[in-house]
Amino acid sequence: MKIDFEVVMGFQNVSVSRNILLPFVSVYGKYFIFVESFFDFISMDKNKLFGILNDWNYWDKPVPEFFPRPLYQEKINQYLTTGEVIVLKGIRRAGKSTLLINHIRYLTENGIDKKAFLFVNFEDPRLGDEPDSELLEQILETYKEFVNHEVKPHVFLDEVQNVHQWEKWVLTGYELDRGHFYVTGSSSKLLSREFGTALSGRFLAINVLPLGFDEYLLFKNLPAPDKNKLITQKILYKKAFNDYLTAGGFPKAVSLVDELRRQEMIMYYETIILKDIVARYNLKNFDSVKKVALFLLSNIGKPFNLNKVKTTLQLSYDLADKYFEYLKDTFLLFEIYKYDHSLNKQFANRRKVYCIDNGILSAISFRVSEDYGRYLENIVFVELMRREKDIYFHQGQKECDFVIKESLRITQAIQVCRSLKDEKTRQREVDGLLEAIKTYNLNDGLILTEDEDFETEVEGFNIVVLPVWKWFLQPDIQTV
Repeated sequence: MKIDFEVVMGFQNVSVSRNILLPFVSVYGKYFIFVESFFDFISMDKNKLFGILNDWNYWDKPVPEFFPRPLYQEKINQYLTTGEVIVLKGIRRAGKSTLLINHIRYLTENGIDKKAFLFVNFEDPRLGDEPDSELLEQILETYKEFVNHEVKPHVFLDEVQNVHQWEKWVLTGYELDRGHFYVTGSSSKLLSREFGTALSGRFLAINVLPLGFDEYLLFKNLPAPDKNKLITQKILYKKAFNDYLTAGGFPKAVSLVDELRRQEMIMYYETIILKDIVARYNLKNFDSVKKVALFLLSNIGKPFNLNKVKTTLQLSYDLADKYFEYLKDTFLLFEIYKYDHSLNKQFANRRKVYCIDNGILSAISFRVSEDYGRYLENIVFVELMRREKDIYFHQGQKECDFVIKESLRITQAIQVCRSLKDEKTRQREVDGLLEAIKTYNLNDGLILTEDEDFETEVEGFNIVVLPVWKWFLQPDIQTV
């Protein structure tokens, strides 16, 4: 039972709970304390918390400028005008935190006082192993007491997924208009069902991915793509794309030389497995999780079912399924289904799995020289996801790598391969594309390759063949 006591200091009455008093009671043996000691205890605690917050905020120091990502920044600015909670989700190290700091810089440049911002990084171990909503409240109160109590603050909660009941605290803050709230997390289940329902229409989510190819060019100080110069700058863009194909788009890793980048990517991968899966779900078998991850990474783009994972790795079906769900939850892996008009059949069908970034593939799984085509297919999948497409694959007598659904129908069919020069490969890719075109009543299809660029007509259907790098730089290319 919680019993409140009253501590009197001069003319000031303060209510405190029994659990705070107990340490003092054990020393003094009565339900009273030396008032000066008690307030020294409370003050010291707040001073420590303020020190932690001060390390992460820019109240009295310049706001750094990180690599700009205009598409995300524009979306954040647009969402801010609605007054809703802004949620940034995505894999670790994709740049969520730097987007928030860039947003702080943008707002300060537009007249907002730096002391109107409260940034909290919940990866900081000084905030404890099990932070909760009470800590959030204490953080806000400390900010108001030490920094600014006069304004409605912009509250940034970074990597908030491990804070117990953070959703309720943010929801309450939103409803009471206590601040502008931004949250980031590296879990696809960042928004629980309860919170998502409660905040329906009150939050706006942004999925943050590693750098796209156009961003990669800017990051490397290469000229921005110009449609009128794609042909004359082909060698430049093609070389840059080949680097991007293996380096991936994690901002920090991209700036490193090959071996250091590989080590950085392995560290990202290990951190995801250890912190976002093993630690979060209190798993004891680290090796089994790694085996499932490696098996799936080694089968990118291949239709599979979990029975194959179970049999190959000698795990129970339930355990294989659970680990796969955890890997998807971290944004490391994604799955797509064979398209079917029946949802029940669709979910019962075989699936294909893809990885968030080719840099992880090249560091953990297979080499480009061994399977260049799978690297191409994976990077095309990520780009389709970046373009917010509804992605499936087609499998009948033949197979088509991707079919894109808009509204209630399939509107585009895409094959990906390294080259069509080999007759056998050309026949397989064209046959699969034609079957998809006919199945979904399309007029044409797209084949993405390493370097070929032409159009052809087969059985009355138009087939566009493009280099992948050019398709990346011309997002408005349509085959429908």
